[in-house]
Amino acid sequence: MTLTMLVENQPPETSGEVSPPLLELFQEYTGDEYLPFKHQAEAFHLVGHEGKESFLVAGTASGKTLAIAIPLFWKLSQGIIKKVLFIYPTVALLEDQRKVMDHLAEITGLDVGQIQGGMSKSKLIAALNKPVILATPDEIYWFFRKNVKYNSLLIYGLALVDEFVLDEAHLFNGLMLRNLSHLKSRIQLLAKKLDKIPRWHVLTATPTENLKRLTTGEEVHGKSKCGDVEVTFLEPAKRYDERRDKLVDAVETALQNGSDKVLLVFNSADLAHRVFEGVKGRRSRPDIPPDLKIRFGRIRWRHFKAWSKVEGISSEVVEEIEGWLKREEIFHLKDLEDGAKTSVPTETLASKVSRILENQVWVLKRMAYSAEREGDSNPVEAIERRLAGKSKTTRLVWDTVRPAINDGNNLESLFANLKTWVGDVQGSLERIWVEDSLEVTAQSFNEITEAFQAAGMGRVLAENVTNNLTYSIELPEYSASNLKMVPSELGQRYLAFSWLGWMVNEENTRANLIDRVRKALEDGRLEVEMRHISAWGDSDLPVVIYTGKMSKPERRGLLEAFEKLSRAVLISTPAVEVGVDFAADALITEQCDGNGFLQRFGRVGRRSGVQANVVALVKDGETYVELFNRCRSGAGDDGKIKMMREEFSSLISDPVDGVFPAKLCTEGSDLLDAIHYMVNAQLGEIGIWLNQAMFDNDAVKELAEKLREADLSFAYGLRGTMPGVALRGGAGGGEPFYVLRKIYNDRLMASSSPFEMAQSDMWHMELLWTKYQWDIVIDPKATLESSQALFWLQDGRWHLRAGYGIAADYVRLFQLESNLRALEPELRRDLGGFLEKLEPHASNPKVRPILRVGEALPLFFLPHAKFILGQGDVHLLRQDQEGIIESVEDRLGNPLVLENQVWLILYGHRKEEAERLLNAVSALGLEELYYDWQTLEGQGGKMIGPVLLDRAAGACFDVYRRLVEHAG
Repeated sequence: MTLTMLVENQPPETSGEVSPPLLELFQEYTGDEYLPFKHQAEAFHLVGHEGKESFLVAGTASGKTLAIAIPLFWKLSQGIIKKVLFIYPTVALLEDQRKVMDHLAEITGLDVGQIQGGMSKSKLIAALNKPVILATPDEIYWFFRKNVKYNSLLIYGLALVDEFVLDEAHLFNGLMLRNLSHLKSRIQLLAKKLDKIPRWHVLTATPTENLKRLTTGEEVHGKSKCGDVEVTFLEPAKRYDERRDKLVDAVETALQNGSDKVLLVFNSADLAHRVFEGVKGRRSRPDIPPDLKIRFGRIRWRHFKAWSKVEGISSEVVEEIEGWLKREEIFHLKDLEDGAKTSVPTETLASKVSRILENQVWVLKRMAYSAEREGDSNPVEAIERRLAGKSKTTRLVWDTVRPAINDGNNLESLFANLKTWVGDVQGSLERIWVEDSLEVTAQSFNEITEAFQAAGMGRVLAENVTNNLTYSIELPEYSASNLKMVPSELGQRYLAFSWLGWMVNEENTRANLIDRVRKALEDGRLEVEMRHISAWGDSDLPVVIYTGKMSKPERRGLLEAFEKLSRAVLISTPAVEVGVDFAADALITEQCDGNGFLQRFGRVGRRSGVQANVVALVKDGETYVELFNRCRSGAGDDGKIKMMREEFSSLISDPVDGVFPAKLCTEGSDLLDAIHYMVNAQLGEIGIWLNQAMFDNDAVKELAEKLREADLSFAYGLRGTMPGVALRGGAGGGEPFYVLRKIYNDRLMASSSPFEMAQSDMWHMELLWTKYQWDIVIDPKATLESSQALFWLQDGRWHLRAGYGIAADYVRLFQLESNLRALEPELRRDLGGFLEKLEPHASNPKVRPILRVGEALPLFFLPHAKFILGQGDVHLLRQDQEGIIESVEDRLGNPLVLENQVWLILYGHRKEEAERLLNAVSALGLEELYYDWQTLEGQGGKMIGPVLLDRAAGACFDVYRRLVEHAG
């Protein structure tokens, strides 16, 4: 059974009531024969002549970008304003809109700059000095997360902007929107200090009350320039293969019915890539123009070299290409052949060795704390017993520090010795490495080892740390002849034809070579392979894959290629939802959230004279029945279902009545606000003023001050803060709980990026076809032992108790529950006196947790005592099918953890009980949380409970508050 309806659209009216200079600029961009749509004309007048803010509500293919860009570029060209910043929610949208901005800049004689994460200070200044700036909020947040120098520079540069444009704003919701709101407040206040009042323009397809608060702009409503669309809803499919087959069959039907451009969208990148690999032809050659073959094609080097010999290409050109080919991947020091020399920045060496040593010292501290809590009277001896099975680096650090430890019974003295040793090594290296770079020699790299020895490491430890660094330090400019590589390995490497344009230096030689390659591709003498463009089955119809899991270089140009092809299928994911400007005749898609579905829906019906079709596979039977009943009730006298586009949009995504519900998000968080308070505080006097203006809530200041005094490190970012695992070639692997199920420890290395937990040498396609080998779960015991803080709410105020392993001590109180309950009246009367009485018994391991927790003890008697909110490193375990459990480590045996994460443990709760509880406070299925239910299966009789982690900073704090209020 299927459900089919016709969604009709009334196209927007045009208007000639536009001032001549704005109309002239518009027509210079679009062509003299075009007039702007009515809503564009309204925006031209509102933004260009009245100088007001705007809140533009219109769907896809409505010209939202031009509606705002035309008046802003005109004002810039006339000197009315000096600087504009366009903010886009995704890099894909930014790159697509960059073409629009560059064209307008060429017409008006303006320059366009772009803010990107990783820019140097000089490049950031250059970008901020352009009259037109493009950025994503994530890239802006990269600088806020970096250091104070970039904070101050960026904030001042943003305060000089006259007008901001937030495009596709409906993608900002929950904590992401809260972050953006704080960013706006900071900019507005600083601009006010400079006697400026920046204007904010918000462009969206689906308005919300929260978005409206970002601007005081007048609402302008527009329509899409789209034709009618026939929509078919398919009944749900239970199994993966059924879903795949239904969607693939729908593509086949669309092609048979005459569709030339078909878009197939999956919710998961893995499923999209699997379908692409499954449908692409093995023998057929897609009908692709030679220019696209050169742009996207590749060939194994041994085949190209053989063709070059037959073709008579000079050996000098072949050697030149071969030299560059060896640089295709990122290489590290370990890849240099014996005796090769290179230079390494001493700043890089110093930062990486500091991270290694500080990590190892933290491991030793954790062992000492654990021993102390278990009543071991000699921490030094306890550490030595616990070193068995730990990484070699940890043991070597201990062997180096141990002789300097005088008092093995004193924990503070032990920690002071460890801190002093690390500080001495760091200080010595600063004195040794006075130059900006160090020349090193492969493969022993004695220059590094000798510096470490001179700084206070023993020879064996120095060699071990040097070996660690050779796996993580990327090679700077180097000669290809210095790399270890056998000819057979080189012959298997791929040469991308697009590289020839920069591999061959001499212009005439380069042009001649590319021309001969083009002719060889045309007549079939060169076999082209295109990783992301193939043939659909046995036909010659091109099929293109485009997903967010592909690296930026891999994705670049693929949508443009799909647009240029006369007939093609594009397989993709939500990566195509946002504003990327291309048109399809048919859309085949899985059901997703309402806003996302309407964005996908907007990809069709944009080509005049072509019947547009949408086929959607519904997720569950309940949704399908509701959809069927509501649509059937609106059938006309002829039995056909018809509705206008606006009515269809409301049916799909209305916040109350929509059949495809929106993603569940957290609206705000005390922690998120406190983190922004601390970001401001880094700016000195101006930061104090900002905080007074932005946060009139004393609770935010109080929590921020407690966090600062505890010296806790917190990750923050616009979208997410959970570190990922990076794959080879720069492709995004994803969350560790997904990626690590397929990648074993011996293929992992620690990452120096705060956005990554680890780096892997696995390619994305290899990951795709690797089967799950393990379950990745949180190690709750080790995570509790690694805790750095315990948070709780009492009488509406946040409390914080800092200290390594503090949460583990709190959990141990539940082992003493009956004894403590008996003492509850005395505890409530005189907590201080009670603790004083316990001091003489401090050697008793049953007493020590009570003393350690101290001020947090009243939490134990509150209704929400078993909701445990903490912060620290999160440890992971891998469990195979036989139940064997191992730690997640890198290839050198060093533990890999999620550093400085906030977590929430529902102590003593089974899954069903926890789900009921979270559902009662509308916190089940939040986008910003990760729910580790699998951990329960490995906890057995000593169950601690499910663990929740932040996907975006602040989510656990908000859920904890909800649970506290519910328990009260």
